Amino acid sequence: MGGESRKEVEKTELLVQVARLYYEHNFSQNDIAKKVNLSRPYISKLLYEARRRGIVKIEINDPIMTETRIEQCIRKFFELDRVIIVPKVPEINALRQVGEAAARYLNSIIRSGDVIGFSWGETVYECAKALNRREELQDIVAVQMCGGVSNLKKNVYVSEITKVFSEMLNSAGYMLPFPAIVDNEKSKNVIKKEHTMQEVLRYVKQINIAIMTMGRFGSQCALARAGYLKTDEIEELIKKGAVGDICTHIINKNGVVCDPELDERTIAVSYDEIKKIETRIGVAIGDSKVDSILGALRGHVINVFITNEMTAEAMKEACPEIFE
Repeated sequence: MGGESRKEVEKTELLVQVARLYYEHNFSQNDIAKKVNLSRPYISKLLYEARRRGIVKIEINDPIMTETRIEQCIRKFFELDRVIIVPKVPEINALRQVGEAAARYLNSIIRSGDVIGFSWGETVYECAKALNRREELQDIVAVQMCGGVSNLKKNVYVSEITKVFSEMLNSAGYMLPFPAIVDNEKSKNVIKKEHTMQEVLRYVKQINIAIMTMGRFGSQCALARAGYLKTDEIEELIKKGAVGDICTHIINKNGVVCDPELDERTIAVSYDEIKKIETRIGVAIGDSKVDSILGALRGHVINVFITNEMTAEAMKEACPEIFE
């Protein structure tokens, strides 16, 4: 057995040992740390990894859909179907944690025959990676809902998301290999006639689950950094009240498209079509995204919202009436 594989076996053995001590024998994390001669924070990370890798599977049967007060306030104020606020865990990457919560929710609702639409970005990628492998599912289709971006130092995982969805959900995957925004409507009409676009459009009206993230707007947003928006266009959009984007549709604080002419040049499932999808999951975290999140919520673009406690607290500061 090679050195690396032996090391991996030893890591797995440690994960199982720690998990058994904690879940089967009710040892505290401090007691486990002493027993295996490791720090308590590292024990916490090992328990988290054991859950992530499927060594430990926790199932909570909640027939009455118990929710926290914050979740209830947000759900009622924006008339949502479901809100999930992920608690703070300092030792764990926040984006991964929220992505896993989104994956758990998606795993709980997906059925054979579903057509899933998705936007790109690191948040959606974290969700895709955390999905359970579902080989029993049949006739699942995963469709990219908006054109991609390139020329970015930071990966937005366009092709990776499609691939992972296909692998984990036993699905057919359809990418949208076109730019997010084109120069004019004529170019968009040409793209609409492309074979690949026709395939995607064939499934658009069948999408019954969408998973999207809300992005901030400004000179450092993905659309600007990719060169789709010039400096003067960004300034003009800010004057019009742009606060963020969802599926590359640039919206204001009320969730209304800021510039209809620009939106007509956007390669994506139309904003109105997105609102018709049965289950519209919005996943986002971070203070910088709060205005965009609130815009998407006010505009009823999403009906399931997943975030973390820190972002919920920032939302409370920005919009205190939610919690009155």
